[in-house]
Amino acid sequence: STLMRSSAASDVYKRQGLDFEIFHSRLTGSFNVYRDLSKDVLIDVSIAPSLGFSSYKENLGEVENSGVELSLKGTVLRDVKRELNWDIFFNLAHNKNKVKKINKALTAFNADQDSKVENKPMIRYKEGLSQNTIWVNESLGIDPATGNEIYIKRNGEMTFEYNHNDKIECGDMKPKIEGNVNTNLNWKGFNLYMLFKYQYGGKIYNATLASKVEGVNPLKNADKRVLYDRWKEPGDHAKFRRIDDTSAPYQTTRLVFDNNLLALQSVSLSYELPRKISQKMYMERVKLLLSSTDLFRLSSVKQERGTSYPFARTFSIGLNVTF
Repeated sequence: STLMRSSAASDVYKRQGLDFEIFHSRLTGSFNVYRDLSKDVLIDVSIAPSLGFSSYKENLGEVENSGVELSLKGTVLRDVKRELNWDIFFNLAHNKNKVKKINKALTAFNADQDSKVENKPMIRYKEGLSQNTIWVNESLGIDPATGNEIYIKRNGEMTFEYNHNDKIECGDMKPKIEGNVNTNLNWKGFNLYMLFKYQYGGKIYNATLASKVEGVNPLKNADKRVLYDRWKEPGDHAKFRRIDDTSAPYQTTRLVFDNNLLALQSVSLSYELPRKISQKMYMERVKLLLSSTDLFRLSSVKQERGTSYPFARTFSIGLNVTF
């Protein structure tokens, strides 16, 4: 059976959807398509902390969000007599945002941001592009002869001189698709739950490499890559600039990576004693739980401080007793 849904609060927001269930409700799900045009969007604009506060509110203008959402629930096993049940859940989301219109204040803000040097790309807003667009200069990598970075100007010429006017759009920090897959298996008091997370199609600027490896003085306490992966002499094919160059690095495509991920975020195994046994022990319920986080991770970029909060693998055991 299927059920069509649609809604349109105004010309600004539209959503259409489909709910369905098939195979005697063993497979159920929903599919949604939406478009949202938001006007007078308020954003936080960062400023120097020395002014007394770190940000202020500014009217961005108009932003369009559009995308699709898919949710599925499948019952793989359902056996009442054997007390066996296995469900799998899957969801997928694709969202695309586009700046439709910006005000004059943010146009001036863009010009001011472009001239700054930080260990991460500065925010910039442009009509027709995503709010999450990464703006950096195009790079050909490190010159083996000099250890300096080779920049590409907008006209295609190579140069050692950095110019903020040569910045280009270098992908979107927002993944093209992302979602979760969870599985829940129950059998005679045992329960196994696993949650997987995935994302594909986004970009990330590795700020750790900019702030902890490049431009860092090798005579001080530093990442080991400062000594082993930076250029030292003519002929070196290095990932990072000259070891004697301690100036702040510029933001370039060299430090922008694909941000694809598949991770087992959490897993738990529990066992609950049959009620007859727990009641004989003068207890209403006895449950033993083993759990862990981040047991498995595949990523196209090394997870470290400066990209996002570093993951932490944990293990725990618990006993839940109810009298």
